[in-house]
Amino acid sequence: MKTRRFGVAAVGLIALAALATGCKSTAQPGAGASASTSAAASAPAQQAAAADALAAAAGKLKETTAKMSVTMSAGVAGMTVTGQLDGPGRKSASVMDVMGMKMEFVSIADEVWLKAAAVPGMPKGWMHIDTAKLGPQSSLRKSLEDPSYSSKMLATATQVQWDGTGKVKGVLDLSQGPSANAAMVAKLGDKVKAVPFTATIDDQGRLTSMTVATAELSPTAGVGDMKIAYSDFGAPVTVEKPTGEIVEAPAAVLALL
Repeated sequence: MKTRRFGVAAVGLIALAALATGCKSTAQPGAGASASTSAAASAPAQQAAAADALAAAAGKLKETTAKMSVTMSAGVAGMTVTGQLDGPGRKSASVMDVMGMKMEFVSIADEVWLKAAAVPGMPKGWMHIDTAKLGPQSSLRKSLEDPSYSSKMLATATQVQWDGTGKVKGVLDLSQGPSANAAMVAKLGDKVKAVPFTATIDDQGRLTSMTVATAELSPTAGVGDMKIAYSDFGAPVTVEKPTGEIVEAPAAVLALL
């Protein structure tokens, strides 16, 4: 049960970010006390500009197609995800390997299908998820609002600032993210509310890579940082409803989502 909970929570973190609009810091080096004063005065404006760029860029993956990948080590095992998304069509498909167990997800608008044949206790074929039966705090319910799994997480970002050309840094409040649950927040404490992240963006203002410092949340647990990448923007994406026999997910599975 714990392993399945981890897998579902990971879905909510698949793609934590889509950053930037290509804006760069306009600060110029100066000399003397007046330059220092000017730099100090402009710092809040620069931070606001970075935060505005972050907010604007959070919606970019809702406007295009892309491929994505996620890796995160966890002790002797870990998590890898490969997937594709169609932002305008509200579609996504991903294959996740969590600690050696493979799971497949397909999401089209408000409909979701899950295949987790390798996970003990799960049906072997595709399951249809009746989202109307998900609880109000369901990680899956939250993530459906954002197929890229980015905007809701980035809405919690603070201390956002430029970190060189094409780079942004800040902190995320993961307690407010799609994968958050009361038990996780209680266990990790305040540190989960300020998790550092860095991101690299291309010259068109699109996220190409991002690292979230999840290793800092529990240094002794062997969990590494989460590394995310987006590519192939605008390329054709095919996400279709699974075929063959499909069963409704049982209540025990819905409770984990």
